[in-house]
Amino acid sequence: MNRFAVWKGPRRSRTGLALRWTAVALVLGGLGFGAWWVLNSETFTVRRVESGAYRFTSQAELEGALEEFLGRNIWTLSTEAVSARLARLPWVRDLRVSRSLPGTVEIDFREWRPLWQVTALRGVKVTGSRPLVLVEDGRILEFPAHVVMAGLPVLVGVPAAREGDGGVLRVDPGHMDQIMELVAALEDAGLESVSPVDFIVARDEGYAIVLQDKRGILMVGRKDFADRLNRYMTARDHLEPGLEVDLRFEDRLVVREPADGSAAFGGR
Repeated sequence: MNRFAVWKGPRRSRTGLALRWTAVALVLGGLGFGAWWVLNSETFTVRRVESGAYRFTSQAELEGALEEFLGRNIWTLSTEAVSARLARLPWVRDLRVSRSLPGTVEIDFREWRPLWQVTALRGVKVTGSRPLVLVEDGRILEFPAHVVMAGLPVLVGVPAAREGDGGVLRVDPGHMDQIMELVAALEDAGLESVSPVDFIVARDEGYAIVLQDKRGILMVGRKDFADRLNRYMTARDHLEPGLEVDLRFEDRLVVREPADGSAAFGGR
């Protein structure tokens, strides 16, 4: 007695198998031709590169960075390669690159924000006619010639160095941490809405904020900037203009006449 039963399906004809393999071959051939056409057709040639609004990056810089991608097939074009090329531009910050069929590459990017103008750097000699500005990652860049310089405060005497031989200028990292804290404290306290800032002077004892129109000098040291500026904002209506206000002590304000030489920073 057999313990196993074997089911046999209907026998396929050779003609049916041949038709099926022919159909498979036609489908694969069609897919292959379609892929070849997509990768080689002029329909998918990159003819336009579009970007959002930008200010500090010049049009010539942007076009120079992107011209090599025009005429390429949009499917073989690497968005990572476009991003890497644009990232070399000094003002470009965050990037997003996408394709828009049939032949447009869309670019959206943010630019670095100039914080302060800088001058009289410590540790490095700078030549050139363009004003220098500090951006948020610590680099010191030439302000673009095609943009009108805004009334930025001027940072004086901060330590800086070049990255490598003739490389990008960069503020000392330890000072940059303090500068970013001071930038945030100035914005939060709203100091410039009542007393615009002319200069921020890096001294051995810390930072001195020189107010516009000789309204005074604020000594804020190297830490706790927010607390110190808020104490000044509370007391400023009771202070005579033109004095040096030392905010480095937790329990008091020390008010005195500016030291010799400080008055030179009292206005532009």
